[in-house]
Amino acid sequence: MENHVVKNCLSCNRTENEIPLISLNYSTKQTYICSYCLPLLIHHPEQLIGKLKGAEKIPPAQHND
Repeated sequence: MENHVVKNCLSCNRTENEIPLISLNYSTKQTYICSYCLPLLIHHPEQLIGKLKGAEKIPPAQHND
């Protein structure tokens, strides 16, 4: 019998049983971010420092408003 490891969001820690998760590959590592926290990764990656190794190197999205 295979054991299933429950995946969780790197930011809010909610599980795949609570909210949809998106697989994220960065710096040769795989992690997951939920649909609620995805905008942080796009617009405010600095808020993921300490949660995602190398987050300080990710530039925020440019807005052409």
